[in-house]
Formats: sequence, C-alpha cells, structure tokens
Amino acid sequence: MSLILTDKVALVLGATRGIGRAAALALGKAGANVIASGRTMEAAQKTASEIVESGGVAHPCVIDVTAVDATQGQIEQIARQFGKLDVLVANAGVSPYWKRSQTVTPAMWDEVMQVNLRGLFFAVQAAGRQMIAQGHGSIISISSITAQVGVPRGLPYVASKGGLDAMTRSLAVEWAPNGVRVNAVAPGYFETDMTQGMRDNEGLSSGLLKTIPMGRFGKVDEIGGIIVFLASDEASYVTGQCFAIDGGFGAGHPLG
Repeated sequence: MSLILTDKVALVLGATRGIGRAAALALGKAGANVIASGRTMEAAQKTASEIVESGGVAHPCVIDVTAVDATQGQIEQIARQFGKLDVLVANAGVSPYWKRSQTVTPAMWDEVMQVNLRGLFFAVQAAGRQMIAQGHGSIISISSITAQVGVPRGLPYVASKGGLDAMTRSLAVEWAPNGVRVNAVAPGYFETDMTQGMRDNEGLSSGLLKTIPMGRFGKVDEIGGIIVFLASDEASYVTGQCFAIDGGFGAGHPLG
C-alpha cells in the first residue's frame, strides 16, 4: 500500500491548532501541496512553515467559514491558482458550551451551528463544485464521537456534528457518480486546546478516562494516518463513512 500524495492539492480548514494542524502536517509529510488556512495569516503561516521545514510544500491563507461568500470565492481562487483541488479537510469548528440542555440559549445554538454546520457545508459545497467539474476529489470532514453516542451538556455541538455526519452520507450518495468521495473522521477525546479544561479537572478527567478502554486521551498525531488514507487513491472505494478514532470510547460507551 502506498499513501504517497505527491501532486495532490489539499486544503485544510482550521489548520492552525489541534487536529487540523495535525492533518495539515500529515498531508504535507505524505507529499501533498497543502494550503493551510486559519483565521489569521500569522497562525496559518506558522503551520505552513512547519510543513516546509519538514521538507513539504505548503501555502498559508486566511479563511473564516462564517463569511460564506468570501469562503466560496477563496476556494474557487485556490482551485484556479493550483489548477485543481484534490482534497478538502473540513475541520473548522467551535468548542461546545458545556451547559445543561435546559439552559442553552438561542445565541449559543446559533454560534455553534453558524460555524460547525452552516459554514462548513458551504465550504464543502464550493470544494464539491470544483471536484465535480474535474471528475475526482476527496472531502474529509472532522466530526466527533459525541455525534454517535449520548453525552450530556453539549447539545448544540453534538447536534452540529450529528448534522455533519448526515451531510457526509447524503453528499457521498449524491456525488459518488461524479467521482467525489465524502467521508468523515470522528475523534474521541484528544489532547487539544478544546479539551484542556476538561483534562485539567482531575475529577472529570479521571472519570472520563475510565470510559475509554485504552485508558488515555488521544494524541493529535494519531489521527493523521486515517486522513492521509482517505485522501489517497488507496481509499478509492471508500465513501459515505464516518471513522471513529477514539481509543474504544464509542464501542464501550453506555448508551441512554
């Protein structure tokens, strides 16, 4: 099996931190020409520089998926500049509000949905148009294991990721005849900025670790392999799937 991505152009949304950064670095290591996006040029440049320093090819750009028209225009420009767009890692997202569902406000709900579902869909739509026109492409959305199991106090976030999973399946069916594959990766609890507060709380952290069969939090460099695989031609018959990378959390999580 060869997971070489030489000559592939890959856009990674939210490439400046955590899982998005790990995805960008892994794609760069595999030989892809990586466009690393972030909300600031400084942050995007940092990720791009890391890829270049490791021997890869990368370019920074600023994309805010909540600005739908601008995002779609930028994705179209990237495809024109590089002649194609082979891979999109749709990773932009905001942290959950850890609130009881009865206290969720419309503002909280709208903020999460604006980024995690609405903004992400229209970015995927723009990439999909380009991929349909060229007859091939791989879209990999970053979902969450919380969309597959019941967890308390994260309803807007969980609902947004559940919507993302449904979107993945629907687009996979619709775009498969055009040569476009659409999959998702569902991380469990990883060592990222998003989980820092949870991990710093000793009682909460120890309780959570008991629900993870591997007994530890994931490290972000452990997620790059599945993303590179899904981006590669080795995954040419894989579409409409959501892959849990969670240390066994989903398999052993008590439902209900």
